Amino acid sequence: MLARIPATAAPELELKFQLDPGAVEALAATFPLETASISDLHAIYFDTPGHALRDGGFSLRVRRKGQTHIQTLKHRAGGGLFERDEWESPVPGPELDLGLLDGTPARVAVGEATLAQVFEVSVERRIHIWTDGAARIEVSFDTGRIVAGDREEPVAEMELELLAGPPEALFALARQLQTKASLTLSFESKAERGYRLAGHDGVAALKAQITAVGPQTSAGDAFQQVSRNALIQIAGNARLLQRAHNPEVLHQTRVGLRRLRAALSVFRAMLDPEGLNAARTETRWLAGELSPARDLDVFLQNAGASDDIDEDAGRAAFFRALRLAQAEAYERALAAVRSARFRALMLRLGEWIEVGAWLRLDDGPRRSLREGPITTLAAPMLDRLDQRLRKRSRHFRRLDIEARHELRKQAKKLRYAAAFFGEAFPKHPRRRARFSAALRQVQDQLGALNDMAVTRAVALAAVGARSGDMAFAAGLEVARLTRDEESVLDAANRALKAYRKGRSFWPAADKALNLSSPRLRPI
Repeated sequence: MLARIPATAAPELELKFQLDPGAVEALAATFPLETASISDLHAIYFDTPGHALRDGGFSLRVRRKGQTHIQTLKHRAGGGLFERDEWESPVPGPELDLGLLDGTPARVAVGEATLAQVFEVSVERRIHIWTDGAARIEVSFDTGRIVAGDREEPVAEMELELLAGPPEALFALARQLQTKASLTLSFESKAERGYRLAGHDGVAALKAQITAVGPQTSAGDAFQQVSRNALIQIAGNARLLQRAHNPEVLHQTRVGLRRLRAALSVFRAMLDPEGLNAARTETRWLAGELSPARDLDVFLQNAGASDDIDEDAGRAAFFRALRLAQAEAYERALAAVRSARFRALMLRLGEWIEVGAWLRLDDGPRRSLREGPITTLAAPMLDRLDQRLRKRSRHFRRLDIEARHELRKQAKKLRYAAAFFGEAFPKHPRRRARFSAALRQVQDQLGALNDMAVTRAVALAAVGARSGDMAFAAGLEVARLTRDEESVLDAANRALKAYRKGRSFWPAADKALNLSSPRLRPI
């Protein structure tokens, strides 16, 4: 009987990249085949019927390499983008040794449930060791397939794992390699991809994850948690968008961007101006590239347009123009997420969030905010956003379209901030739930008004300088889609009044705290 070797827990710092076609060949001069250690790997992943391990942030596998089998448990460490805890032990064969879970945090997640195979991964792995001064990095290329039942998808990725040296060296190598090949930073592990295959069609949109920001969480840790989750949502949906023109995937990419931009705004007092402004500029660019496709999706969805032949020639021409514009807008969105600028943006944001200059700012106020409890920053920020929305919404019916749009953005920012920081103020859960529900109603009604404004702009762009039947049909469609505007205005006004009657769920803030910086451009 094979002697059991105690599993060891070691933090693993790594970057993962999806490889575009030709990337391996482009890196051949840097990592020649003859210097590689090559192996065939086959791994079976296990979980409970309800996927309790996955829900707890774990992955459990038995991998065969040659004649050796290794049982591995991984767990994302502290919500980090690039860090994982790992426990490994040799096992006699492909079957699980459940005793090895004892003493690990996975034991609680599993409980008394039965573990069974969920999916399997087969890859050829090429490993190179890269060194530069004190830095030593393992560079591995994996190509193969993930199989879950009758579903499968290809694997083509590169991982950089820091073996020795500072974390900055890992990002420096990644930037160097991005100049030689098309490498897109990815946060989805093979395990996560396998679970998606096992439970979905593989292209279901990735939605926002709940952050675990508690009262004792430092503001620095809170910023990292919130920004990491947003970056994961952006990167994952951007990858899925390249596989299918899915309106929900596009929408969730934009949601991730809005959440990240909201985080940049609410945490700005403790961030370095250079890094913050660079992040704002590049995320604004990406949002602008995605917006036209989303606007057309919303118009066509609200219009209920089908692919049936329309007997009205003008209406048929109008919707042909819309679908052509939609196809062009998706090509623009796809060009953006496939671009070198997007790949560089994902890597720069990941590096800035993890090891950026904001972590080394030593002036008193910024350092105090960063290292102090999140409540010190969150309470005055929530106060400011709340008071601004209450004040600007009091004469809602007098606002023009542009002012209503700005009010909607304010409401959305407050809602995101309330979601980021909600668990940091656990004293009044019911009040928090009512506050969030009221904000949701406000956002829904203001969103409906915004859709009507976008409807007019989309129709005008589709018609252009044309006149006649097509322009007449467009006018009729806009009139139909906006005919309830007055009732929606009334509903929005009522929602805002109900919101203003509600009470905040956070305690009174320190009014002396300075949450602004004159060196920052407005978001």
